[in-house]
Amino acid sequence: MTTVTDELRSKLRDLLGAEYLIEGGDSLESLSKDFYWYSPVLKRQLDDKRAELVARPGNLETLRALVAACHDAGVPVVPRGAGTGNYGQCVPLYGGVVVDLSRLDRILSLDDGVARVEAGARLGTIEAAARAIGWELRCLPSTWVKSTIGGFFCGGSGGIGSITWGGINAPGNVKSVTMLTCEASPRLIRLEEGESLKALHTYGTTGLMVEIEMRLAPKVDYDQLIFSTADWDRLLDWTDAAARRGDWRKRLVTQFQWPIPSFFKPLKKYLRDREHATFLLLDRAQADEVVRFAEAAGLACVYRQPLSDPPKPPFITDYTWNHTTLWAMTADPAFTYLQSGFGRNFREQFAELHRRFPGEILFHLEWTAGNAKMMRGNAVALNPDAVVVGGIPLVHFKSEARLNEILRACDELGVFIANPHTFYLEEGGRHPNIADKRAFKSEVDPRGLLNPGKMKTYEHNPFAAEVAAT
Repeated sequence: MTTVTDELRSKLRDLLGAEYLIEGGDSLESLSKDFYWYSPVLKRQLDDKRAELVARPGNLETLRALVAACHDAGVPVVPRGAGTGNYGQCVPLYGGVVVDLSRLDRILSLDDGVARVEAGARLGTIEAAARAIGWELRCLPSTWVKSTIGGFFCGGSGGIGSITWGGINAPGNVKSVTMLTCEASPRLIRLEEGESLKALHTYGTTGLMVEIEMRLAPKVDYDQLIFSTADWDRLLDWTDAAARRGDWRKRLVTQFQWPIPSFFKPLKKYLRDREHATFLLLDRAQADEVVRFAEAAGLACVYRQPLSDPPKPPFITDYTWNHTTLWAMTADPAFTYLQSGFGRNFREQFAELHRRFPGEILFHLEWTAGNAKMMRGNAVALNPDAVVVGGIPLVHFKSEARLNEILRACDELGVFIANPHTFYLEEGGRHPNIADKRAFKSEVDPRGLLNPGKMKTYEHNPFAAEVAAT
């Protein structure tokens, strides 16, 4: 559908300059998309969706004027970061203007353990700057080198560091977010502490995130470790015990079922044929102890390399979280994935899923901290009883019907699924505060122009009837 008039197009061209208003070509196509194609369901639904314009404002004043112009014209406004998300969150359903915020990328301050940054700042840049003065990010996705913090906060949930600090919505991680409303005169609204949850993981439906304050963690010098064995249960018992060791300072605990390690071609010379593998990112001062602990359990340490400071490749994190799915799809395009949270009976859940779907599910597990933590002096330490076994299992895609059968089985077995095969934010994760998010959207987006169609339970979508009529 067409929503952008010639008048609006001319106005935005004058406002931004032709260099920063993309009106066609390959750039318009690529900046209208993210990694939604990880899901064959989303690929079918979103392949033909694209913006009419992509705007790339370089400062808050230009952004404010841009949003005001789109509001007055009644045009959809869809914010975007680096486009490394997987749920089609920055893919416009009804055309309009995609607003690329990656030029609003300043690090405003790194004081007293808090990063204050613009939403377009890349996580890799923030991490390097923080480590240079003795800090590090608490939580970052496997795409951290490229992804923006605003994109992560609007579309992500957890990642590297979550084994100690939980996800971005864990208490204390986010100090504040500042949102720009979509109104005739766009306002800035600052949400502090718990109030920020109204804006996290909302795909830009509740305002354009322009500034973020995130608490940092004290910097740790890490070793990157890989352990290997042909015995899945032995490795699972050891990895789970390692994840729950509150005295070990960890940033990553990941386990892969064979043949997933065979997909990691750059690591081929280290990984053993037909053996499962566990990846750890752990305090270098504790690495000798961990290796001894693993060898005593019958595991082999097949890879050990320090993480350089400032960080530079190779990174074992490039094979974890949703990067694992990308490596698998590169090896075999028939793979897709789930995002899951298992119960205390996770061993029984694994066994039953394998029994029901033999050869269709490969387990990729990620351990994370729950919200319950222990205090040790001035530091936060992991509560081993609150550790959650989750992960991003690979699935051999046969059909949407079969995929839905697997989802139903997970529900029957008590496996929580944050469904990555939907672009509706409510269906893609746990939103106990969805009523607050809807109310906030009503306040900041009175015409329903912000990423319309993505918040399924929001009643006012001015474009839905027009699409249904075509």
